[in-house]
Amino acid sequence: MGAIATHLLPANSAASEPFYGINAFYLLTESYRKAKENPQANLRQTIRKYLQDELGLARLRDRSKINAIRFLAGNNYPSDKRQTVKKGVNRPFHFDAMLWTTAQQMDRRVLDVLDAMMQSLAEMEFYIVPVLANYWIEYGGILRYLEWVSKIEREEWFDAYCNRKDEEYYLKYSLDFYTSPAIEKLFQTHIQPVLQVCRKYSQVAILDIMNEPRGKNRYSMENQKIENNLYSHQIVAQWLNRQASFVKRSLPKVNITTGEEGWLNSPIDLQLNYLKNESQYYEGIDLKTNLFAPNSTLTMGSIHMYTHEAVEFNKPNECGRRFRDRRGWDYLLQPDRPQTPESYVKMGEEWIKSRATVFGNKPWYLGEMGWCRCQSKTDRSPLPATVLQKERIPIYRNWAKQAFQLGAKGVFLWELAGITHRDEFYAMNLNQIIDVFPR
Repeated sequence: MGAIATHLLPANSAASEPFYGINAFYLLTESYRKAKENPQANLRQTIRKYLQDELGLARLRDRSKINAIRFLAGNNYPSDKRQTVKKGVNRPFHFDAMLWTTAQQMDRRVLDVLDAMMQSLAEMEFYIVPVLANYWIEYGGILRYLEWVSKIEREEWFDAYCNRKDEEYYLKYSLDFYTSPAIEKLFQTHIQPVLQVCRKYSQVAILDIMNEPRGKNRYSMENQKIENNLYSHQIVAQWLNRQASFVKRSLPKVNITTGEEGWLNSPIDLQLNYLKNESQYYEGIDLKTNLFAPNSTLTMGSIHMYTHEAVEFNKPNECGRRFRDRRGWDYLLQPDRPQTPESYVKMGEEWIKSRATVFGNKPWYLGEMGWCRCQSKTDRSPLPATVLQKERIPIYRNWAKQAFQLGAKGVFLWELAGITHRDEFYAMNLNQIIDVFPR
């Protein structure tokens, strides 16, 4: 596919065209690695070749309905290899494509790669959905900011990452992220260069403030107000809306959303047969409050869904430590329902239906959608990809159809397998994605 003028897909035309999207969260990291392999080569040609030919996005665009790509644009890996060989760890960290190498120092090369990547996506006629930051520790996350402003020590960050103590640290420190003026100022300083790149491309149709933000802490776990007489979800809503206001000044015509999963602080007035209709106050975030808080500046809602049984297996992290990677929202299934795939599919349908009632007159999109299943009750590892794919095709099509009927502007699958990044639970290759949404 040859170069196409970047004005052919203006973002404001998206209202009449549904987004059929794919997540490629790793895209900046792999693009950076490709550029690093041959630093003397033309950067934009290198990135274009990787995206179009090696990753196969041009073929995906030609042969499927996929017309949008969602990826992490604000990569804050903890540090590079020169800095992260920690005493007692047998192998170095292999983090790269880190936009900010320190709190104050940006790697211009990463920003250039991001620019080249977005230009190539625009030329292939994809709508672009950048995610400005990540909540989770795998890409730096909010704990990275806490380290940068000395709320936690670097050794604490490594301990959280290497020894899987991140949940403990989230409970202890997450409120500091949302209430620290120093962190908020730093966050806005860090996203500003990314916003400047986004301004160059009218194909930027949706922008997520953060991937899956939560305010989970000891107060939210007990559903208690905090010293300023606010609940955790109200504090998170205020923070998200302040960032949305900041982003809007640079990108006034782009839909700004939270990138959240869709947790609700209060049950909804709807009869549900599979999904538990109860408060999820413990997550410290509320979909409805975020969108309709006083003076809300968020223009679009977001939900994610992984409504399947618990699937897990042991694997090493970047530190070489083994841990149990567990996926799935099986705990949301009503206890009197059978533990069958059909029940979890129905639970997914009710997740979409229940969340769709919350958005009012605001547009929304299904930002992530994944289906997985374990080998057996004794072997919790995922089924082979070929078996899962056979199940995914009708499930994904059904969920997408339902979401669009209920007013969704887009449905994004999780996820396209990269060259070096592969999700053991949900990854699909090019042909599998085309089979789900053929043109």
